[in-house]
Amino acid sequence: MEWSQGYFTELGYTFGYYREMSPAILRLSCLSRGVEAGIRHAPSYLELGFGQGVSINIHAAGSSGSYWGCDFNPAQTVEARRLSEASGANVQLFDESFEEFAARSDLPQFDIIALHGVWSWVSAANRATIKQIIRQRLRPGGIVYVSYNCLPGWAPIVPIRHLMSLYQRQSGDMSGPSQVIAAALQFTKEIADAGSMFFRQNPFAGYHLGDLVRQDPNYIAHEYLNADWHVDHFSDVAESLAEAKLTFVGSARPLDDIDAVQLSPEGQAHIAKFSNPLMRETVRDHWVNRRFRSDIFVKGPRKLSNVEQREAWHSQAFVLSVHADEIPKKITSGRGDIELPAALYDPLIEVFAADLMQIKRVGDLARHPKLSGIEFPQLIESLVVLTGAGFLQPAEEPTDRVLTQCRALNRYIVQRARVSTDLCYLVSPLTGCAIGVPHMIQLFIQALDKGLESADELASHVWGFLEEVGERLVKQGTKIESDSENIDELRILAERFLRTGLPTLQSLRIVEGPASTRINGLGMAK
Repeated sequence: MEWSQGYFTELGYTFGYYREMSPAILRLSCLSRGVEAGIRHAPSYLELGFGQGVSINIHAAGSSGSYWGCDFNPAQTVEARRLSEASGANVQLFDESFEEFAARSDLPQFDIIALHGVWSWVSAANRATIKQIIRQRLRPGGIVYVSYNCLPGWAPIVPIRHLMSLYQRQSGDMSGPSQVIAAALQFTKEIADAGSMFFRQNPFAGYHLGDLVRQDPNYIAHEYLNADWHVDHFSDVAESLAEAKLTFVGSARPLDDIDAVQLSPEGQAHIAKFSNPLMRETVRDHWVNRRFRSDIFVKGPRKLSNVEQREAWHSQAFVLSVHADEIPKKITSGRGDIELPAALYDPLIEVFAADLMQIKRVGDLARHPKLSGIEFPQLIESLVVLTGAGFLQPAEEPTDRVLTQCRALNRYIVQRARVSTDLCYLVSPLTGCAIGVPHMIQLFIQALDKGLESADELASHVWGFLEEVGERLVKQGTKIESDSENIDELRILAERFLRTGLPTLQSLRIVEGPASTRINGLGMAK
């Protein structure tokens, strides 16, 4: 068999980042479930199927640990190694099959083994090899993160994937991969438009097909056109991984485990009937119609006592990851939009916003006079909700090594923005995670590096770049043609960046600040 083993390799995987794979979020998720997170301060970490290497390199830069990765696509390994060379972090990346990687004699015992989506896209033989790696190389107490497509949410979409994959295999279309994807979508859409009973009786399938047309072709290729593709119930995955001595702990997405956020009162009452985790999670998936899971399994989990859990929470620190003014009053959850009670969340956000440059420990928050009316369990749940919604991040003071690695990687990414728009994340040394930093904001940071500070200066710098590459801004779906309108729009964007975006980046130590003491935008001497 060819090296790709049926995996679609003609288009590279997307440059996505997944913070739930980070040691910080995995620790928090375990703590939220009352389980000891056996992750050392400098963890030994393995990612199986690292794609373009965005997540593994960001987490390595934000950590003092050692990071190993395996992805059999050599083109993606080349891209991932560029990031690791830029940061100087302890990262070892290999373009090997899982079978070849499992046979290596130099592998350590890992604290964390992570795989994003891979479980859904590989053969039964590769799944067996993954379990072999876990059995042999995950130390007792270690964590496995595995995300995968699941039922029942995927049920009406499975036939769409089958039609597209069938077209790719049988049509004989010899055009390029993007053209094959477009043709496969058109083939499937023609069946839907012709009035097929399946699409008439499953309207969600039609809605999903309409969304696919707007998706990145690279995503479609890897999600729909691999030779191996599986959707499982949670219980099937849990029972399979139990063969590797793994026990399910909870979701790596903090909001997923909060019943009050995800379920209606009727759903909460129904779920409360089940204590068996396989039954509870499977029934819960039907209540929210889940189609993707991000699960944490532990090899020998140890439950924390109430005292240990409270002490761990008291020492846990957080930092705002968005400007306080941009935190909405409602968040989207499995039960739709839910309101964040103002009496609970407003004072909490105000305390975080009062001193952006200081991380906040839960013990200090619990004693803060403005939060005296909040019971400790309420405080914890509110922090988890804000973290799950992306407004807070777990944080700790970084070492000099982590600061150096993050600055180096961020500088590389920002400089790369002059030739590419596909990598839209920068890493915070406080959190060990990334936040989304769009291409335009990276160009503004370039301007800061040049000593420019006002909105006019930032707008002028970016306009010079856009003119150089022959690009124009797009507003409400329409390209802005005139020079003056482009500059006016850039000035508006720059003013917003200086008002809300820059203070947040400074508080996360992604950009050094304030401006009067900043050597340059990324805190590195020129």
